Amino acid sequence: MGSSRRMYLGTSGAGVVVLSEEGGRWAQEAKGLEEHDVECISVASDGSAVFAAVEQKGVYASRDHGATWALVLAADVRAVAVDPSDPHIVYAGTEPVHLHRSTDSGVTWEEMPGLQQLPEHVREKWWFPQPPHDGHVKSIFVDPQDGRTILLGLEHGGIVRSFDGGETWEDLSDGIEYLDLHEVGRDPVERGVSYAATARGFYRNDGNGKSWELAVEGLTRDFTHDFLVCEGASESVLFLTTANGSPPAWIRPTKAESSIFRSTDQARTWEQVEGGLPFSSEMMAWRLAGDPMDRGRLYAVYGEEPSRLGGLDDRARGEVWTSGDCGESWDRVHALDAALRCVCVVKA
Repeated sequence: MGSSRRMYLGTSGAGVVVLSEEGGRWAQEAKGLEEHDVECISVASDGSAVFAAVEQKGVYASRDHGATWALVLAADVRAVAVDPSDPHIVYAGTEPVHLHRSTDSGVTWEEMPGLQQLPEHVREKWWFPQPPHDGHVKSIFVDPQDGRTILLGLEHGGIVRSFDGGETWEDLSDGIEYLDLHEVGRDPVERGVSYAATARGFYRNDGNGKSWELAVEGLTRDFTHDFLVCEGASESVLFLTTANGSPPAWIRPTKAESSIFRSTDQARTWEQVEGGLPFSSEMMAWRLAGDPMDRGRLYAVYGEEPSRLGGLDDRARGEVWTSGDCGESWDRVHALDAALRCVCVVKA
């Protein structure tokens, strides 16, 4: 029997790990880009290509399900996203803040100069607290229902939006106190609602991106990183990964103190997810992913790399957790000696 799903895992320092599912069990299928830091993975909707954003190296593409990889764009790439409605269109965001686009599945690329034409008072916010102090594109959201609508989350720098496929841009950062953005996107059900995860709280708006407001009622963590809407049988549920403080605070015995929260009312209120998940994990819950065949199934990846936080005694480690009932119960399905940073699951 062939595998029904394939999982791409991006790691810090160990490249891409590919798992395949067969009979409900996951097993390693391939490894690639070893010793590289993979920030983001995106897969074309037709499965023809997988793209990995590798810090300080560029975008790598695989056209054989992760068996081999080739560099297709050389840059310090921090985010990559394939247009959900067109498998040939790929976007790559870099440090410093620039956006590149390919319309031929990564064969050729062009920079989108409109991003640099935003006013100086907007661009001067694109900074990072550590040398060389350049901000970068952390998140790229391409609207599944309108590929010309793009949201970028900048770390640091805020949120910018394009309605014409990246030709022109507007700044949407008003209302967000601390412009350290990790993830931005629209609600897939209520298209007038958008969300933003930041290093100091979670935000929502219902004004087409114009009015951001803190949405933290019920949250007991202030560092928010990734979110996912799970479209269950009776309602849509929003899931959010969190930690207690930013990474410099994780140099403590309890480390990240990471938890996952959920909301059933579009981020107005939150409750912590249990059902087998760690209540307060030393490892950070970095990323969430949905399932291509089951709307009620989702995945979470945890990772820890002590060397990045100044630790020398502990080894890097990562875990994959999955829920088949829209977050009610969870099982750990894979563990490895590498810090997991991102996950993408596709139909095999």
